[in-house]
Amino acid sequence: MRLITACTVTLALSALLVISASAPASAADDVARGRAMALRMCATCHMNAGQGEKQGPMGVPSFEAIANRPGQTVNHLVSWLRSKPTMMPDHHLSLDEASEIAAFVMTLRRQK
Repeated sequence: MRLITACTVTLALSALLVISASAPASAADDVARGRAMALRMCATCHMNAGQGEKQGPMGVPSFEAIANRPGQTVNHLVSWLRSKPTMMPDHHLSLDEASEIAAFVMTLRRQK
């Protein structure tokens, strides 16, 4: 009986480890990946984070200005990034990539 109980406990713990290892990435990981992509693909025009709400070349809004637009949401940014933009390059972002960039940009939103 003890052997069955020990095997059951071991099996349950193994299942928990497998489930936790396959859990989705944390929000902090999403933001870090989004920041890296935004700085690599977008910062030339949208300015680097930490430069305030200054405009970039040709009046392009900064990341901070985008984050602080009235009513701005992660979902709105994801939809916009996934649509075919007219003035910026189409980077053919996956849903995950757009979500990660949006998560990063929204960290720059001022708290009210």
